[in-house]
Amino acid sequence: MKELQFFITEQEVESYAELSGDHNPIHLDENYAKKYGFSGKVVHGMLTTAKVWSVLSNGLLTSTYFPKEYELAFLSPVYVGELVTLHIEQLTNGFKVEGMCEGKMVFKGYIVV
Repeated sequence: MKELQFFITEQEVESYAELSGDHNPIHLDENYAKKYGFSGKVVHGMLTTAKVWSVLSNGLLTSTYFPKEYELAFLSPVYVGELVTLHIEQLTNGFKVEGMCEGKMVFKGYIVV
């Protein structure tokens, strides 16, 4: 099993909000997010998914690999600036991926290449 790590910066979240048009305050306003029970600003799910593919493709794959199918199930929020550790298991046609933050699984899924 291979491990890779990343974190998502506040600037990445702000840029993604502009690009996607998703300005939900739980992503951009810490006080608002805390008011609704979160520990801090929550990273957009699709931004987290894109970051997983970026880290995986840059860390393990050659340029000939493309995702044909993927599925990530989010079990807990990923927070801005939080270190994410990917546990990656290579399968015959892709990868099983688990994301951990501070010892807690926050997402799991697979990517078919």
